[in-house]
Amino acid sequence: MGVSELDIRISRISEVAGKCHLHRWEMLRYGNLQDDIIVDLKARMEEDNASDSLVLRLEAFYSYMRSMVRRPLLDYAVEVVFEIPSVADYVGFTPSRDRVAIPPSLMAMMLNVAIGALRGMIAQKTVGTPLEERPLPLVNVSQLVSRLIYGDRPSERTIPVSSQICV
Repeated sequence: MGVSELDIRISRISEVAGKCHLHRWEMLRYGNLQDDIIVDLKARMEEDNASDSLVLRLEAFYSYMRSMVRRPLLDYAVEVVFEIPSVADYVGFTPSRDRVAIPPSLMAMMLNVAIGALRGMIAQKTVGTPLEERPLPLVNVSQLVSRLIYGDRPSERTIPVSSQICV
């Protein structure tokens, strides 16, 4: 069975307890400045063998530069649980559990869902703050998938993931 025939269901989308922090003091100091806000994303995939599920944790970190020091404004994380029957047929984890092999098209689809959820939940969390007017920027999922697969700098001979992703 190919990835295009995959039976997948979202079973839960939730905020990660203890990983969501609005840095109110820094937000007060930031105020209504028009300084650039830096947004970093971090993704982590975990397998739940008991329920044939994959858990994608996506974290966003908002910060800005003040006095040549990077200051945090918001740390926010969501988990999206995807139920995939026979998940081991599509996804492989290394014995140390620190690396995962997942088809790029599946990873792109899962990241699209997680980024959409993250965007909406951040919008709710930042109402009434200086970040209210600064939603999560658009994310090039193909580039993010490529970074997750190949690291920061793929070699010149590497075929970009964007050409492998089926729409």
